[in-house]
Amino acid sequence: MRKPFLQLALAKAKDLPPKPFQTTLTATSSWPFTIDRPASTTRPTRIAVLDSSFNPPTKAHYQLLKAAARVGCDAVLLLLATNNVDKGQTGAGAVERLEMMEAMAMDSIRNEKEDPTLRHTAVGLTIHARFMDKAQPILDNYPPNTVQLSWIMGHDTMTRLFDPKYYNDVHADMAPFFEQCDVICSSRPGYGTRDEMMKFVEASGHSKKVTLVDIPDDDDEEEQKVGALAIEGEIGSGGGGGGGRAETTTTKTSARGIQVKEMSSTVVRNAIKSQDWTLVDRCVLPSVRELIEKNGLYIE
Repeated sequence: MRKPFLQLALAKAKDLPPKPFQTTLTATSSWPFTIDRPASTTRPTRIAVLDSSFNPPTKAHYQLLKAAARVGCDAVLLLLATNNVDKGQTGAGAVERLEMMEAMAMDSIRNEKEDPTLRHTAVGLTIHARFMDKAQPILDNYPPNTVQLSWIMGHDTMTRLFDPKYYNDVHADMAPFFEQCDVICSSRPGYGTRDEMMKFVEASGHSKKVTLVDIPDDDDEEEQKVGALAIEGEIGSGGGGGGGRAETTTTKTSARGIQVKEMSSTVVRNAIKSQDWTLVDRCVLPSVRELIEKNGLYIE
């Protein structure tokens, strides 16, 4: 029954004047602060902000959040920019994306074995497109100087953020952004080496504001067992004119051949179109798959 509430939140983002930032879900009423870590200017609460299209959310998104927790973040914000959805992107609408984001957030919040940072998650909306424009309304939502924003991004996004062609003076123009923000960057397959990632960063003079992280492969033993069972099921079916061997090879590639860092929303959408649900299950959380099927997403 969240859809009416989410529709209202989206309407507020389009009001005149629009609401530049709002949360639709928070782990606690005091988020991002806690009883143990209240609002403080001495030690600001560090929020890991994952700003993405979430079309749909994948396990790669989840692993990025885990990486942010490992480098000292205190809370997590899954952020959706409404202007990106309004551009008519392929896939789910804004409400459906928010539903999936909230499902992923609740998986963390309810998991008592999860990292405390991931259990302290929120979902939010922004009307802005640029990181610099997104940051200030979030900071303004909390007492001054009590929050630091750590923006999680891939190599391609970080390269654009630091590219001097977008600035008159990259160091001076970015200085206000980095007063209360920093960047957590992960490499992506096909997007260059670490040295290439840092090329524009070092030239900007803000390299101390960037933390590089690696996304490990998912070695979860239980998931591998599930994947193996799914493969065996496909071998047994042997359907189609191609015979069991060809289908088995494809399914193995789908279930085990893709690493977490290679997962993307595009991979998931294509897998759904081709009805490769083994690959879908490898790439998304069960709660997200349930919403994909319930809402009939990405079929066409």
